[in-house]
Amino acid sequence: MHVKELARIAGTTPRAVRYYHHLGLLEIPPTVRGRREYGVEHVARLLRIRWLADGGLSLTQVAEMLASDTIGTDQDSRREAVLRDLRATRGTIEAQQRSLAEQASRVDELIARVERGEGLSPAPSALTRFYDDIEARIARLGGSVRVLRAERQMMVVLASLGMVPDSAIPFIEGLDEDDRELSAQQVMDFTRLATLSENEGLAEAHRLAQNSWGLASRHKEHALAVLNDLPSGALGRAMWRLTHVLATSSYPHPAQQAFVAELMELMLADPDFAATIRRSAGEEPAL
Repeated sequence: MHVKELARIAGTTPRAVRYYHHLGLLEIPPTVRGRREYGVEHVARLLRIRWLADGGLSLTQVAEMLASDTIGTDQDSRREAVLRDLRATRGTIEAQQRSLAEQASRVDELIARVERGEGLSPAPSALTRFYDDIEARIARLGGSVRVLRAERQMMVVLASLGMVPDSAIPFIEGLDEDDRELSAQQVMDFTRLATLSENEGLAEAHRLAQNSWGLASRHKEHALAVLNDLPSGALGRAMWRLTHVLATSSYPHPAQQAFVAELMELMLADPDFAATIRRSAGEEPAL
């Protein structure tokens, strides 16, 4: 058979076959009437090369493994080297399988969202539904949703970086009707902070921080679970710095910044919250 037929049977290209000749992986066949004529032995050899390469081995490793077939003097040590290569390749394949399974799971989630008529977002669907609900409540009350949408974009950014843990879902789903009404009113009042005088704004910021702390306290178990699942170390510090930058740019008014600062103080005053926050953010949370 000619090179094109050989390549077709093995699922590769004539160029690849010639490259294997160049590397010494595949023996060059005899020439018949000016053309290389391949036999069954070449098909078997090429299929084995492809199988090993597709399994994750480099062509250098493939060459070593194939050479071991003809080594007789130090066969035991050669066999051990081959086994190490194969086991390492197996580990690589398993890691790739896990990665593919995770990708498939994310695609399944996107399919489910489209089937439910939801938008595509890296944020958990429960979080998306929560923001949709709060935005609808604010709209019914005649309030502005600008601040809520800014917060929503912050969460999308964090979710896209893998910084929104799955434990956020039970926390969100644990909010009842009164909690959601309070959340909608809190957003409206937070937006209004930018229109108040300095003294009025600070007083209102204090009241809103107390309300938000009360909500977190009522759902303390779920809130702590979310904080416990946040990244720690360098990644955790980077997350808190990013959150600080996003919050500062989204809520630049001094009264709004005062709300954020006081809410953080209230959380750090609670030993349980303080321990989980400092584990992730370090001794000085950037908020």
